[in-house]
Amino acid sequence: MIKMECDGCTVCCKLIEIPWMDSPRGEYCKECEPNVGCRIYDHAPEECLKFRCAYNQVPKCNINLRPDKLGIIFDKITDDVFIGTVNPDVLISEEAQKQVALFVKEGFGVVLFNDKISKPMVFSPKGKNPREIWNEVLRIREFVVTEIQNANIVIHKKFHLNGQVA
Repeated sequence: MIKMECDGCTVCCKLIEIPWMDSPRGEYCKECEPNVGCRIYDHAPEECLKFRCAYNQVPKCNINLRPDKLGIIFDKITDDVFIGTVNPDVLISEEAQKQVALFVKEGFGVVLFNDKISKPMVFSPKGKNPREIWNEVLRIREFVVTEIQNANIVIHKKFHLNGQVA
């Protein structure tokens, strides 16, 4: 039996569109028991089993970075790009801003979006072109393309935290 190690976080089952389960973004998958987990995880579709939440890839990760606490679920789509799907029901917290700043400082590009963000936010590390990061996201993630295919992007290099640049 495959073990789901999400400790009650079910954000991916709601924030990410799951077309093979006929589950639109913003609604829990029919097999999800919110705050508990997937009822069929041990025999779930291959597409579900392939998804790798960035939080679960880091041993001993701070619990405040878990998607249900942070308000963002990060998916590492390439060796140097993260997509962050932001929970539209919460504001981007200072903790989330610090995590994005840390990813960028470590050389990763980050794209944040949700259904309420009119333009995806692209955070680019020094020396990397934000348009290249965006094009890579569009090339790799079809679900992003269908949601925001013709959107202009907002390019960010830093968050402003309490009047200070992070």
